[in-house]
Amino acid sequence: MLSALRKSVAGSSQAICHRRMATVAPTLVQSKPTTQSKVSKPTIRKVADPIKPVYLTMSSFTGKSNGAKKAVALDPTVFDHPIRRDILHLCVVHHLDSLRQGTASTKTRAEVAGSRRKIRPQKGSGRARLGDRQSPMLRGGGVAFGPKPRDFSTKLNRKVIQMGMRVALTMKLREQRLGVLQRINWWSHKTATLNSRLDGLGWRTGTLFVTGESEVPARMSLASRNLRGIECRTVADLVVYDIVKWRRVVLDIAAVNALERSLGKGWLEISDSERVVSDITHSSAEEVEAST
Repeated sequence: MLSALRKSVAGSSQAICHRRMATVAPTLVQSKPTTQSKVSKPTIRKVADPIKPVYLTMSSFTGKSNGAKKAVALDPTVFDHPIRRDILHLCVVHHLDSLRQGTASTKTRAEVAGSRRKIRPQKGSGRARLGDRQSPMLRGGGVAFGPKPRDFSTKLNRKVIQMGMRVALTMKLREQRLGVLQRINWWSHKTATLNSRLDGLGWRTGTLFVTGESEVPARMSLASRNLRGIECRTVADLVVYDIVKWRRVVLDIAAVNALERSLGKGWLEISDSERVVSDITHSSAEEVEAST
């Protein structure tokens, strides 16, 4: 063993000695510096395009038109957001989970009342072995792995919910199912008058009215509460699920201001004087509607 090991070591050392030496890489000859040095050109940065508002033709409850249509200027960071269906799914599931009561409850075999005596002897009867009357296999016994009261609500970050609200509003605007009124109010508390007006506008079914005021106006609330497919709500009670669920969403100016304050990024400030553009002719109003 030792002689074989010595021979192998000697052979490897001879092989190493017969290897060629590594050649040294030649040094690079440095070129002489030229008299005319190249001057680096300054980088020119392109200025980002200014953010422009999104315009939407304003609707009217009265139905009177004087030949010119008004348009509402909307913040593009709120009403022109990239569509994210995954964010909408998260917000909808989060809201539906919070609505679950979680009160389903069953009794285990330890909670069922009755004697704990064994029904019959373990052996000798020729039948299946049984324990007490509370066994989950028997009628009237406990439930194995049954539901217990628990909280089904899930956690979702606040910024994800805000993004879901922006995506939902943008989706309604692109589908041309978003309307804006000067104020959500009705002159009468009678349901028949509001019903006829909504039929004329095509808003009779699946319309959600959202106001930015502290509460819905009394006459509008009384006139619409008996109409099926119509609901009035404040901005404070608005969630992403409502915008996705309802076919049409109608906001007032106060609601638009409230949504832009809470969801806007502050890149574009629209004053009250710039909110409603009144010098839009009939042709340009059609272009605004087509662009949305």
